[in-house]
Amino acid sequence: MADSRKKKKKIIKYRRPVNIGVVFFGFIAVYLIVCVYMFFTSTHISGYEVIAGNLAADYHYTGIALRTERIIRSEKPGYVSYYAREGEKVSVNSAVYTVDESGRMAQAMRESAQGLSLSDADYSQLRGEIITYMSNASDMNFSEVYDFKVSMDASVLDLMNQNMIAELDSAAETEGGIFTRYNAETAGVVEYYIDGFEEAGLDALSSAWFDQETYERTNLRTEELVGQGEPVYKLVTEEIWRLVFPLDEDMETYLLDKIKGNQTTKEDGTVLQNTTYIEIRMDKDKEALWPSVTVEYREGKAYGVLEFVNSMIRYANDRFLTFEVLRDETTGLKIPKSAVTEKDFFVIDKNYVTNSGADSNMGFMKQTVGEDGSTEAKFVNCTIYYQDDQYAYVDPEEENFSTSEKLLSSGDLLLKPDSSEVYQVGQMEKLKGVYNINKGYTVFRQIQILYENEEYCIVKEGTSYGLSVYDHIVLNADTVDEDEVIYD
Repeated sequence: MADSRKKKKKIIKYRRPVNIGVVFFGFIAVYLIVCVYMFFTSTHISGYEVIAGNLAADYHYTGIALRTERIIRSEKPGYVSYYAREGEKVSVNSAVYTVDESGRMAQAMRESAQGLSLSDADYSQLRGEIITYMSNASDMNFSEVYDFKVSMDASVLDLMNQNMIAELDSAAETEGGIFTRYNAETAGVVEYYIDGFEEAGLDALSSAWFDQETYERTNLRTEELVGQGEPVYKLVTEEIWRLVFPLDEDMETYLLDKIKGNQTTKEDGTVLQNTTYIEIRMDKDKEALWPSVTVEYREGKAYGVLEFVNSMIRYANDRFLTFEVLRDETTGLKIPKSAVTEKDFFVIDKNYVTNSGADSNMGFMKQTVGEDGSTEAKFVNCTIYYQDDQYAYVDPEEENFSTSEKLLSSGDLLLKPDSSEVYQVGQMEKLKGVYNINKGYTVFRQIQILYENEEYCIVKEGTSYGLSVYDHIVLNADTVDEDEVIYD
C-alpha cells in the first residue's frame, strides 16, 4: 500500500522571464538596419545657406599698340652709333645718331671703351630703373627677370655709347671729321626697333594681328655695316595712341552697355554719343589708366579700341600689352549653379493685373459661367512671382486653399479693368529659380541672375518672391521636386 500512499506530485513548467535588455537592443538593431538601408537607397538632399558676395572675374586681355610712328633711314652707308637712348624724347635738331663711313670711329670707340666708366648721374639713372622693377616684381612672373636683364644691358650699353661719343665728338671735329652726325627732323620718342606695324591703322584691323607666334621684331642697333636707305631708328611723334584687343561676348556686352548708357537725347530727338571711359590696369607696371573706349567690327568679330592721351612714352617699346579691365564687381546673393532650376509659368498681359479693392490684393478678374449660363466676373487672388515690362508670371499649379481648386487654368478668360477686352490664359514661359527649404519642404523661389561663372551665380537681392541672405536652399535642384518634404 506504500505505492498507493505515495502522493501524486504536480509538475509545473518553469517559465523563464522575458529579457527586456535583449528586446530593447533588438529594436535598436532593427532601427539601425532600416536607417542604413534608407541611407543607401534614398536620394541625399543637401542644403546651402545663401550668402551675400561677389564673383572675382578675370578680365585680362592682350592688345596691340597703334601709334603715329615714322621710320628714319640712313642717308649714307656706314657704321651707326647713337646719341639718344631708346625711349628718350628728343626735340627738333637734337643729335640722334652718327654714321662712320670709314670705320675709324668704331675702332676708336672699342679702344676707348676699356678705360671708360659711368658717371654718378648714370649710376643714379640705373638705380632708378632697378627700384622701379623691384617695386613691381612678382614671383608669379619669373620670366620678367629675363626681360629686366635685357633692358638693363641695353641701358648700360646706351650710357657707355653716349659717353664714348661725347669724348670722340670733339676729336672728330679737329681731325677733319671721322663721322657724320644726324639730327632729328621733328620731335618725338626714339625707338630702335621695327615690326611692320609702324603704319598700321584701324582700317586694316585683322584677327591675324594678334597671332604672336608669327610676330617678328627687328632690332636696329647693330655693329654691322648699315646700307644707304636702311632703317636706323624710328620716332613716335604723337602723344595720342590706341590699344586694340579682341572682345569676348561678355566684354562686348559690357562695353556696348556702357557706351549706350552714355548717350544723351536732345529735345529734337537727336542722340548724342558722349565719350565713354573705362579704367584699366597695365600688367607691365600696375599703372591704372582711364582711356576712352569704342567698339569696332571686322569680319564678324568685335574689337575694343582704347584711346589714350598720355603715357605713350611709358609703353613706346612694347607692341603687345597685357592689361586688366577694372569692371565694377557684381554683388548680390551668391548661390551654386547646381541649385538653379526652371519652372513653367503662365504669362499674362500685365495690363490685366488688378486689385480686389478692399484689401488691395493683386490678381485678375476671371470670367465665370453660372449654372443658368450667365457670366460674371470673379476676382482671383493669384501670386505674381515676377513682372516685366510686358507680362506678369503666375504659377499654374497655385490652388485655392479652402477648395483645392486651381486658381487659373489654361483656357480661362480674364477681363481687362475698365475695358471689354479679354485675355485667354494658356501661354507659358520658364523662370529660373531655386528650391527654398526654410519651412521643411521645397518652395520655388524665382531669381534674377546678374552674373555667373562655371560654379556660382550672383543673383539680385530683394526681388519679389525671391531670396534673402541666410535662406536655405537645395544644393542640387535635380534631386527634388516642388512641395517635397525634406528630412534633415
